[in-house]
Amino acid sequence: MIYILLSILFFALNNVLWKKNLQQCSVSFLIGYRALFTSVGAVIILLYTYGFDILIDQPLFRITLGSIFGVLGLFCMLIVIKKAPLQWLGIYNLVGIVFTAFYLYFFENTPIFKSFMGLFLIIIGFVFYIYHNKEKEFNISLTQHLYLQAMTFCFGVSSLIHWKNLDSKVPPIFIISNQELVVFITATCISLTKIKMPKIKTDIKVYFFTALLMAFIIFLALLFSFLGLQITNPLISSILFLATPLLTIVLGLLFFKEKMSYFNIVAILIIAVGAFLLHYQNN
Repeated sequence: MIYILLSILFFALNNVLWKKNLQQCSVSFLIGYRALFTSVGAVIILLYTYGFDILIDQPLFRITLGSIFGVLGLFCMLIVIKKAPLQWLGIYNLVGIVFTAFYLYFFENTPIFKSFMGLFLIIIGFVFYIYHNKEKEFNISLTQHLYLQAMTFCFGVSSLIHWKNLDSKVPPIFIISNQELVVFITATCISLTKIKMPKIKTDIKVYFFTALLMAFIIFLALLFSFLGLQITNPLISSILFLATPLLTIVLGLLFFKEKMSYFNIVAILIIAVGAFLLHYQNN
């Protein structure tokens, strides 16, 4: 439990740092720069702990597949929150539990239809939130909604694949190393094609300490989340991580002065109650 609670805190703080630093920086550059530190650090810890023998007999394809979905989800998320309020990230993360629940029902034979009320509340709360904010100043475009839906799908698939990897006794630090290397390679290739070299050299100096801090925070968040996921299933961990989007919303209010109407509060509480019921009635 303590692993997941720590991960919740670090993931929420990471979302705030992304929002703050992406205002003036390229998405691909900051992703790649941060991943440089996390990948190097993770690989060093991996080899120091397990040696080179750990590279043998690992389900590398499945691990990398999970990492690729994680990278796609990360890009979709950051493209949106660079301009959109953090509230929307929290809302879609809350709704993401529906995806996990249906996967467990169809592929893991976990009964969820007795939790119809939980699913119903999540959907109703989500619809209320979108309807109320469709003409507000923090409304987002259809394209941004599609990015967030893609983010939810990709993060959900990545989580489920890595859950299987952890269940196969793959060390969490191996998954982190693989994922961060995939992030670094992808983001670096995109940056080199979109950003001119003088700009890259300047930003490397300007964002050095920022990227280092973000790398440290996301490394701890990933490590604690995988350690927590290793001893539970995705549905339970999704419920525990319910605090992450809620905390992200609160931090958005505090750091970015995002507005929150009473209707929005009610809609978010409805979604949160639905997610809780979905968990409680399946245990």
